[in-house]
Amino acid sequence: MKCVFVQARYYLNRGTRSDFYQRFRDNNIREFSRSEDGNLEYEIYLPLDSDDDVCILEKWKDTESQKQHMQTLHYAILSELKAKYVKKVEIKKAWLEEIPAETSVAL
Repeated sequence: MKCVFVQARYYLNRGTRSDFYQRFRDNNIREFSRSEDGNLEYEIYLPLDSDDDVCILEKWKDTESQKQHMQTLHYAILSELKAKYVKKVEIKKAWLEEIPAETSVAL
């Protein structure tokens, strides 16, 4: 199955990662995103190579699902958080084909 994979790295203003992460969690952005039709995965990570960045990894069943995500209230809240805390965003988007578990062992 092919799906849309999005990797977003937020370069936060120095010393604000804890506040950003707490507000992200308080607004249940991950949970609301995960409950959307077409969402296959939505996770936030704290990169080991920086004390000021966060990464969000998303998988969507198709482009339309990912576009609908950007019309939700929780996405609007995330956009407000980005306006307050983020100085730069780096986004990578690709089609991902998952390998069935039984064949991945042979790789």
